[in-house]
Amino acid sequence: MDYKILLVEDEVKTGEFLKKALEEEGMNVDWAVDGQSALKVIEKGKYDLIILDLKLPEMSGADVLERIRSIDPYVETIVYTNYPTDSFSPSIIKKLFKHGVEEYVNKGADADLWEMVDKVKAILDPLSESEIDGLLRAVPENSFKKETDE
Repeated sequence: MDYKILLVEDEVKTGEFLKKALEEEGMNVDWAVDGQSALKVIEKGKYDLIILDLKLPEMSGADVLERIRSIDPYVETIVYTNYPTDSFSPSIIKKLFKHGVEEYVNKGADADLWEMVDKVKAILDPLSESEIDGLLRAVPENSFKKETDE
């Protein structure tokens, strides 16, 4: 996997562990510790996926997401936070859905780091090698043959 991920996480231990786990799976990870840093980084380059904490210093993750969408409306996004979903205000939930959050993952005490890694892999690589091969074999042989003038 040669994917580029932006991790927006202000908790140092959480950021270190998740970054290392994703890199062990062959992913390139840039890590920003606050919203302003994340916005500066995303303006400089494209990312395949953003992992975004909602509780950030200076600006909320929901506000960061809104600004990210103005820079890259199509980047896949996972919210990874300690915020329990029942504590979200309706306006935050509406903003997250409006801006296309792919997944919400709780990073609380019961969180499984490798489950998070698996979710990232599932979003970035939704099909297995054998599924891709099967789809390619199902395409008729001359489907992409260029027609020539005769």
